[in-house]
Amino acid sequence: MNKRNLLELRDSLRRRGFWVDIVEAEFVLDSWYSRSNFNELVRLLNQFPLSLEIGEKGIRINSDSLPSGLLKQIETASREDVKYSIKGNLIPSSWNYNERNDLAILELDYGIAALVFALNKVGFQTSMSCDGHGRKEANMWFNHLEYMKEISNLLFSASKENSFAYDWEIRKENVGFALATRKRLANEAWDVSKIQDDVFSLSNLILKEISLNNRKIEIGS
Repeated sequence: MNKRNLLELRDSLRRRGFWVDIVEAEFVLDSWYSRSNFNELVRLLNQFPLSLEIGEKGIRINSDSLPSGLLKQIETASREDVKYSIKGNLIPSSWNYNERNDLAILELDYGIAALVFALNKVGFQTSMSCDGHGRKEANMWFNHLEYMKEISNLLFSASKENSFAYDWEIRKENVGFALATRKRLANEAWDVSKIQDDVFSLSNLILKEISLNNRKIEIGS
């Protein structure tokens, strides 16, 4: 598979919530994920006409090209789209994983899965999430009010560096708070693909900002 196809597939997997890097032509899942998450990733890829094998640290895809429509199918896959497969039981021998993580990526709505991953990775534990299914706003809920200020600061930084389809805001709830989208025009239609575009940009920025500021990442706490 050529470099362009590798990068396009990497970004589609990230948009679906599986944050992978390409290391020596292998798709290596971030060490925040668990063995169960790796099996989810293998099951997802096994739904498509791709030739793949378990590598040293990740998944090696031997297909020369990407079938038409594959990337969109990956980005919008739901739990119901992914059948159980016994092929998802092998783990790369040199991949570092987090067994304490119990978040099932395929259970998350595809429109906001990447952001749920990014927030949880850097220590902002979500309690629930919903991408709105094209009918209403996307929401990510938090029980811990102490996250509010730092997430607000991240949104402020993001607004200076990115142009988003929707406004993103913090909303106080009876218990905790929510990070939610808001339409700019009352008659504007909700579009999950645009929410996913925003989410992908936000996720990249959050991971970059946290890394640059050397914020301590609390995994599985």
